[in-house]
Amino acid sequence: MKYRHLVVGIKEEQRDLFEAWSWEEGFMNLYFEELPDMTVTLHVILAEGEELPEFLTEVEFVDLGFSSEEDWYEKWRQTLRPFSLCGGITVVPMEEERPVESLSEIGLIPGMAFGTGLHESTRLAASLIKKVVRSGDRVLDVGCGTGILSVLAMKCGASEAIALDIDEHALEKTRETARINGVSVEVVKSDFLSALSEGESFDLIIANMIAELLERFAGDLKRFLRKNGSIVLSGIYKEKIRSISKLIDEDFTIDDTEEDGDWKALLLKER
Repeated sequence: MKYRHLVVGIKEEQRDLFEAWSWEEGFMNLYFEELPDMTVTLHVILAEGEELPEFLTEVEFVDLGFSSEEDWYEKWRQTLRPFSLCGGITVVPMEEERPVESLSEIGLIPGMAFGTGLHESTRLAASLIKKVVRSGDRVLDVGCGTGILSVLAMKCGASEAIALDIDEHALEKTRETARINGVSVEVVKSDFLSALSEGESFDLIIANMIAELLERFAGDLKRFLRKNGSIVLSGIYKEKIRSISKLIDEDFTIDDTEEDGDWKALLLKER
């Protein structure tokens, strides 16, 4: 079968939106390529006669014509290169499951529509997690995605990680990532914090998602944070930092920050 190959350059902040929409629409034939100049190219593959999903119809693609399935799969496969996530931790993208036992490596099968940790927000969150996670910590990962941050926390010494997400694809991907890396992560379907019971508490709470989603539950995090615990919020675009700061100011102080370009991550401590 022949496949039509469409490409377009996008901004980093658009990447998360395209990933979210692709899962909502059930459209998996797209992937992202980060170029040496730090721009991002969105690749879309359509079967002959297949139409673009609605969320992509307004995008001005460049049409590269038709190619075989083997051609575009090989191009995607070539994007799977190891890369540094945060101090001393390397992500190893792979095509199929194989054990990754090293504490300094995280194995991950990215799939076509999943980020692999290249996005700034993931790197920023990872950097703060590595600074603050302590041996024996109980960790909560809200909106776990690929599970890469839960796995990082476990490899850095946490004793338990609970990963929450509303999306079944994300839950299965997190189970897969934990399995590859030989760590135990409890995966729970949850609309933000809805699956948590009163009285549950954590030493470290992680939430890496766009500010509009963070705003929906950030005010409830205090209930689940242990004394002397920490919260890592990431995925905050520069224009949203003021609104997030106002939301958490009454209960938390900002103990540390990480930023990259227009993206920012916060490390919070209870007042």
